[in-house]
Amino acid sequence: MSDTASKKKCLPVYLVVDTSGSMEKHTDLLNKTVQRLATNVADSPRVAEFAHISIITFNTGPHVVLEMTSLDDMTRLPRLACTGVTNYGAMFALVRQRIEKDVDKLIAAGRSVLRPAAFILTDGAPSDKDWATQFAALTDLGWKRRPHTISFGFGDAVEAVLARIGTKGAFNAAVEDTAAITNMLNTLLHTLVQSTQAEALRIPTTVPGYRSIPIEYMEE
Repeated sequence: MSDTASKKKCLPVYLVVDTSGSMEKHTDLLNKTVQRLATNVADSPRVAEFAHISIITFNTGPHVVLEMTSLDDMTRLPRLACTGVTNYGAMFALVRQRIEKDVDKLIAAGRSVLRPAAFILTDGAPSDKDWATQFAALTDLGWKRRPHTISFGFGDAVEAVLARIGTKGAFNAAVEDTAAITNMLNTLLHTLVQSTQAEALRIPTTVPGYRSIPIEYMEE
């Protein structure tokens, strides 16, 4: 048996949340549902060992509110706050930087690291015009650590943008905002459970309250 085969697998997961000013009315709901997600994962030792989670928010700038961690080691989840505009480019650049750092750390800890996954939740269009350059760097086929990205939009999210930034899945809400936020985070939890059981990323094909954007409109 090779060294890689004998190592425990782990899946780095990035929950990337739009916390621009338009999300302010949803601040309490975001915090409650993210806390519930973290609690449920921490209460499932097998999931907590397999799925290592980082939370990144983005508005005028991006912010790491939870560094990559095994949730059973977490003592307190930072509170999310919503303000500013919706800049995508700096967020994609930060996600790329964090993947480099986090994967190195997981490998150094003796883990066999699967391709990362980034779940992106947004309620609006990007405020910056040149974000595509940073997204291209994040998803560059020549970068071995490029993540799978799955986008979830609601409110004023633009479907063409959701399709472009969802390399493995893109969904647009067909329900009101509160249900959209709750359903997305419930779907993420379900995905983590299924992925743990399979020891491989299991991307959702359907999401309650969301319409899947046809894959032909997505970039490879």
